[in-house]
Amino acid sequence: MKNTTISRSEILKLYTGMLSNISPHSLSQWLKSKTRNEYVVVPRAFVASAIEYLEAEHNIEIVKEYL
Repeated sequence: MKNTTISRSEILKLYTGMLSNISPHSLSQWLKSKTRNEYVVVPRAFVASAIEYLEAEHNIEIVKEYL
């Protein structure tokens, strides 16, 4: 299986494009579109860490707006 990468900017576009929530199906379809329809396995721990990081970054931006 080929090791496929997705740029951080693409992940950020996904995160900022969400209105409120994203379903597992939507996420899988997005991953499929970014990997030329190849099968992708993403460990749950990675997804949880990525979401935690993006939420922290988002919260930092909110704090900066008020400073």
